Amino acid sequence: MDPAIGIAGVWSPRMRPLIVVFLVAFGLAACSSGASSESLVITTPNSTTTTTEPPTTTTSLPPPTTTTTTTTTLPSGTVAEDARAVVLAGLPGTTLDPATASFLAEGGSAVILFRKNLESTSQVAALTSSMACAAGAEILVAVDQEPGRVERLAAVGISSPSVNSEREEFIATTLAMGNAMVEVGINFDLAPVLDVARGSNPVLVGRNFGPDPEVVAARGIDFQLTLESLGIVTTAKHFPGHGLSTVDPHLQVTPIGASLDTLQEVDFPPFQSVIDSGIGAVMVGHPIYEALDPANPASLSPAVLGLLRTGFGFDGVAITDAFSMAGVREGRTLGQVTVEALIAGEDLLIVDNPTEVGPVVEVIEAAVANGTLDRDRLAQAAGRVRRLAESAFVVPCNQ
Repeated sequence: MDPAIGIAGVWSPRMRPLIVVFLVAFGLAACSSGASSESLVITTPNSTTTTTEPPTTTTSLPPPTTTTTTTTTLPSGTVAEDARAVVLAGLPGTTLDPATASFLAEGGSAVILFRKNLESTSQVAALTSSMACAAGAEILVAVDQEPGRVERLAAVGISSPSVNSEREEFIATTLAMGNAMVEVGINFDLAPVLDVARGSNPVLVGRNFGPDPEVVAARGIDFQLTLESLGIVTTAKHFPGHGLSTVDPHLQVTPIGASLDTLQEVDFPPFQSVIDSGIGAVMVGHPIYEALDPANPASLSPAVLGLLRTGFGFDGVAITDAFSMAGVREGRTLGQVTVEALIAGEDLLIVDNPTEVGPVVEVIEAAVANGTLDRDRLAQAAGRVRRLAESAFVVPCNQ
């Protein structure tokens, strides 16, 4: 069944589900952990009727290898190990530095690579292998390799599919890209972009599938299932969708005034589709959604994370966008952003500045020690990250 048909059915006015009040429950939970929230009424998608199959085609896809199925027991660690497990750490250069090696050896589960970390395929393979050896356990090695213009691995000759290509070409290029990622030990892609872009949108130029939510959902599922068939975890971003943003959250606070009806009709459906298809991670963006939580960036909002968990039925890893972005840092210290994100319900924090990895870990440990951050909330987040790492292909230690 074509996911576009499923989406149209679920999101038509006559099929729209009843209004559910989330913040009564999530507000109480947040207050008990040291956060505050306001009551909000949200209409949520019906997660039982959206299809998880790509459109019928002569190109077949193997079943995905990752899953977001709820488990009764998540992998556990000490407070110090858990504090590192919830950090997606940037590193300074093209080889494994001592600080990152210690971070991994002491419980870190995830590292992110940027252009500055990439010189050649052989260098990347050696780097990821050294990180796997340092960790001595399953790790996630992440990169932003999106369809379109944000393709970090193009620096080493690994190209991503065009956002405008025909479906069979799109799948074939995605498969070739995924095989190349496996060869260099990268098992976590911070893609696809599922924002339904409309109007002047500086941050999404050249990296989105257009203004039609049905097309966005179908392409997103193709990308997801193709990479997951190789054991590469994929990430839906940027929840709940900043297709109407007019400024770049990398550079400034980004308010989005879309009504709840608009979000429901246009922005939410692609995310529901890939969640129903078992996507492993969802990145929550930094814009402020006035219809959901006018006081906080989405990435720090218990309302938005509550919507993702209960409204969309997502039990995988909720990941922040980068901590260096002005959209979340303006008016807040690094420590405030760290603790607020975890309290709100995030599981993995993108600490892209290597010099901030140690301070973030220290803040998390201190917040647990003084009771600001609930120990079980940290354990839950770290457990989800470890479970996701176990679902991806194993980055080899060849040393």
